[in-house]
Amino acid sequence: MSEENLCLTLPWPLDTGEEAPNQIFLPGSNIAYDFHGDPLRAELTILMEGNQFMVIPDLLKAFYQYLGRRVEVFYVTLPPPRFRGALFGEPLATGNLILSLEPQIIMAPPEFMKKVSEKIFAPKTFMQNKGVVLVVKRGNPKEIQNPFDLLRKDVIIAISNPKTEVNSFNSYVRALEHVPKLLEKIQKKALFSKLIHHREVPALIYSGKADVAPLYYHFAFYYQNPRFFKEPFFDYLIFPEGEKGKSLYQVALVKGQEDNEIARAWYEFLSTPEARKIYAQHGF
Repeated sequence: MSEENLCLTLPWPLDTGEEAPNQIFLPGSNIAYDFHGDPLRAELTILMEGNQFMVIPDLLKAFYQYLGRRVEVFYVTLPPPRFRGALFGEPLATGNLILSLEPQIIMAPPEFMKKVSEKIFAPKTFMQNKGVVLVVKRGNPKEIQNPFDLLRKDVIIAISNPKTEVNSFNSYVRALEHVPKLLEKIQKKALFSKLIHHREVPALIYSGKADVAPLYYHFAFYYQNPRFFKEPFFDYLIFPEGEKGKSLYQVALVKGQEDNEIARAWYEFLSTPEARKIYAQHGF
């Protein structure tokens, strides 16, 4: 993806919104969508696979009831390779802001958990998504009807980066592998995200740089949810093979945090019927 495309964005809603004191959010300047909460006051710090970001505010409200009290939580919603360094004592940086974190919880796919097994304890699967759909601009101006239309010369595809976000890229490709020569077109002509596809890829479609993107169903559900967007920016197409792109979600304690009461509570809470209900309400 070109440097020009890296500047593209959407008018994303903030999790904290206007109720946060001394709000200096300014689109184009002071933006930090994937860092949530107060790291200095946090009683629980979570590093999580970014594509769950829309679920967490509702999940936290239910967690406070489950725990019996409100706690300060700081959570990071990034592709797992982007937060891997924090597990090994490296800081995370967004612009001029540098954060040195001590996470207690990791939420990521099984493939990532295996790669950091020496740093985590008891990873377990707690959720699965619904697979992959095709997201297009509102009104579907290119009249894309199915995955085979992605082969058309006039259709530009946006997709997560196969080097920096391997797991999501592989999920999307699995859902599209039934289309002959489509992977070849993706490899040669697609617009790839650079670091965070759940922010970059929809921005490419919104701006008109791309026409379509394979994305998880819960993204498409989120984009059309009036709780977050008064007017939908996108439409989406469901296709049967999209179920082949389903992914699992796991949670693990960071080693040394096995006896942390709050971390253990979050770990157990994610397997409760209430947590599963909330994920279902967000399209999982």
